[in-house]
Amino acid sequence: MSIIFDNVTYTYMPGTPYQRTAIQNINVTIRKGEFIGIIGHTGSGKSTLVQHMNGLIAPTSGQVTIDGIDLKSKAKEARDARRRVGMVFQYPEHQLFEETIYQDIAFGPKNLGLPDEETDSRVRRAMDFVGLDYETFKDRSPFNLSGGQMRRVAIAGVIALEPDYLALDEPAAGLDPRGRDEIFGQIVKLHEKTGITVILVSHNMEDVARFASRVLVMNGGQISLDGQPLEIFSTGRQELEAAGLAVPPLTALVDKLKAKGLPLSNRHLTAHDVASEIAAAIRGPKHAE
Repeated sequence: MSIIFDNVTYTYMPGTPYQRTAIQNINVTIRKGEFIGIIGHTGSGKSTLVQHMNGLIAPTSGQVTIDGIDLKSKAKEARDARRRVGMVFQYPEHQLFEETIYQDIAFGPKNLGLPDEETDSRVRRAMDFVGLDYETFKDRSPFNLSGGQMRRVAIAGVIALEPDYLALDEPAAGLDPRGRDEIFGQIVKLHEKTGITVILVSHNMEDVARFASRVLVMNGGQISLDGQPLEIFSTGRQELEAAGLAVPPLTALVDKLKAKGLPLSNRHLTAHDVASEIAAAIRGPKHAE
């Protein structure tokens, strides 16, 4: 199973004075089970790219397919394919509209025509997954929650659709550190438990370094780098700078310590692993392995 972009270009408002090509000549395959981070500065084409994944917008030229099905088609199989991709937009709480949390999360499954029992089961599972107690929250208004709780409800509404692919556009934007950790903890848990493909759009290099197993770097509407985080952040510095990006703070710290003579490898992306290597290097060569 995979999402394939075949030479995809998208131009906003073609033939007008406001014409702008957002992405061009994109060729990339997103495989089932991957956790992909998409990074790039504002206007690099990140959001436009992911909006092609469930047919929200269609290519100006080229083709996007899911499991071999062209999303541009009007056939039923194309509509079904588009539903396999759940989309969580930036500030998804702005998408909440129902009177109760239960109704908001149930909206998607009901639109799929699922029986009431299956809808109820999905709502319960989704609420449990994002850490919202069913009995405590089901009848509350989503608009009387904290920002982090509203974000959880919005994500639960997408999870209740049980998609094969989950695309998230800056899902932790505007949250405090605790809220960010909670949201990402839930996303990682979902990925590990279900094998769902996660496509995370972010400008936060640290988040991408911590969670993604593959990174796409967008620059000027094109993919300038595609590889594993360690590879991107260690050997792709020039391309990152050209894209207006900096390496994660931990990588920058290791660079500074290496410049001062501390024998570090730059092979780690988590604070715990970096701290352990720094401690070993300070203690001496015999402890540095």
